[in-house]
Amino acid sequence: MLICGCSLEGLSVAWDTSSSAGGGGDGGYPRIRVEAEDDPPCELSGRFERVEDPLASGGQYVAVPDVGCNNDRVDCVFQVSEAGTYRIRARVAEGPAKGVDNSFWISVDDKPEPAFRYDFTGADFHEDYVSDEKDETGAPLKFALDPGAHVVTFGCREDGSKLDWVELVRIGP
Repeated sequence: MLICGCSLEGLSVAWDTSSSAGGGGDGGYPRIRVEAEDDPPCELSGRFERVEDPLASGGQYVAVPDVGCNNDRVDCVFQVSEAGTYRIRARVAEGPAKGVDNSFWISVDDKPEPAFRYDFTGADFHEDYVSDEKDETGAPLKFALDPGAHVVTFGCREDGSKLDWVELVRIGP
């Protein structure tokens, strides 16, 4: 008999979205994860492109090359089965200009307008809850979502910023 204290997270979308998928410090909250490079559920527009990287989940991430931003965006569609309050969690990394290529514009269903500014730090891929740079508390953003399809948008704010995957994490009613 083989005993393993391994995490089952990342083995399948079905496991990651089940309410029994705990760990990761999320308190066992149900979550829905999509790879940013997968089409569908994510659609790249403008100059966002897929980049091969063995350190990225699934071997790829998405970014806008060092050419500036111009309405470039990644729209990821999530099918929410249960109404509730959700947070956005992402796996991100700074681009080649460390300390500069480290932010996105964030919206859900094209709201708010203008979008939230999400800043992060770290040259290596890491998981992070999306917050609004203008919120001095640094608290993660929360969204009330009804069942159905919802679009989470990561807009280019600084070219080179890397996006690997995106999750919606249900935190309550």
